[in-house]
Amino acid sequence: MDLSGSSNSSPNKKQPIGLHVWRDPPAAGGWNMAADEALARQSEETNRVLMRLYGWHPHTVSLGSFQRCVDFSETLELSHWPVVRRPSGGGAIIHGTDLTYGLAVPGSHDWSRGTEKLYDAVHGALVEELGGRHLRARMVETTSRETDQSFYCFNRRAFGDLVIEDASGTSPHGNHKILGSAQRRLSGVVLQHGSLLLHRNPHIRGEGSHVGLGDVLQAGSGSVNDVVGGWLQRLADRLNGELIVETGPSYEKENGEIARRTERYESVAWLHRR
Repeated sequence: MDLSGSSNSSPNKKQPIGLHVWRDPPAAGGWNMAADEALARQSEETNRVLMRLYGWHPHTVSLGSFQRCVDFSETLELSHWPVVRRPSGGGAIIHGTDLTYGLAVPGSHDWSRGTEKLYDAVHGALVEELGGRHLRARMVETTSRETDQSFYCFNRRAFGDLVIEDASGTSPHGNHKILGSAQRRLSGVVLQHGSLLLHRNPHIRGEGSHVGLGDVLQAGSGSVNDVVGGWLQRLADRLNGELIVETGPSYEKENGEIARRTERYESVAWLHRR
């Protein structure tokens, strides 16, 4: 499926029930976080499950809401990287070779009634898709205390994380984590952030370097874009609705509310709040 922006819906027609997805252009960290908040507000107002997929320009490090900024400052290999703090939890993510998603679920929907339900829906759909492409994937069932405090998200193993069995024997965990997510509960809506690692980042070495989906896909199993398309379709199926790929970005370029929220995410006060 081409995710470049073809749409099954028209703004002048009543939209069917299902999963509405936008493929937004890469943007700076503050704007991306603000656009996710705008998506959450839209979900609350329309009572629909909404999702945006996006990249980052420039490549950026995002910190979890509860991480200390000093830990980023003391990580020398990242000293020249732009940084933003997410409103959701989890560890630090090096963005640039991943596909990030923001998923907004209204409070009236069953998926909002428990962390496990939403993780199972989103990550479980990808486990099924990967299984159909000859990859042994699973969701982590228990949090590993040994990795829980790791600075990097993809070094952690927490409940619901999606991992692929390490056939090469190069991972100290016996598996490669390729998808991690975290939630923030707002009034009337749940916002879930997630990062699907597509490829190993060539600019990072050491413990911040991680295998991505494209690095383990077997020949004949399709492309990364094929996997993403199948994942979204399975997720829509779990909603018992259509997959509606919307045309254009999820926001207007001159959206003043997003601009104001971006200023907050770009502020020193927000970054150094912990």
